[in-house]
Amino acid sequence: MRFTRRVLLPAAALVAFARPAASEPVKLVKPEQYRARVVAAKKGRVVLVNFWATWCDPCREEMPALVSAAKGFSSKDVAVALVSTDSLKKTADVQKFLASGKIPFVCWQAKSSDPQRFIDAVDKSWNGAVPYTLVYDRKGELVARLAGPQTEKSFGEAVRKALAP
Repeated sequence: MRFTRRVLLPAAALVAFARPAASEPVKLVKPEQYRARVVAAKKGRVVLVNFWATWCDPCREEMPALVSAAKGFSSKDVAVALVSTDSLKKTADVQKFLASGKIPFVCWQAKSSDPQRFIDAVDKSWNGAVPYTLVYDRKGELVARLAGPQTEKSFGEAVRKALAP
């Protein structure tokens, strides 16, 4: 006679197994920390920062182009960071999207009770619309603003320009 042992998992454990895990947890960034934590921390490399949101269809649609463009550059020369403009209540949605798309970039989430304060800290000329991408040179100087949805080609061109001596 053969016995089979059944193991019953609590429902919460089943949900945890069914949910894709993000490679890294989303990190919070306050307006006054943006330059130091997102840009200056990568000094010496070109830094491409993409502002996006899970509710933004063009943001989600351009993400594969950003991933493909980044593959064309060495990680010692170029760093890509994402900044989600989703509300903090949507952090789980942000992580789920990143995990399901296997997005390999560090993702920050804007933490500010006043979205305009965050926008102004990032770029006073930005109206807050997403997707929005900023490209910084190796010295941390802003060299390109890409408003609206981008392509693999436009991301690549902006980075190549920033890499040029």
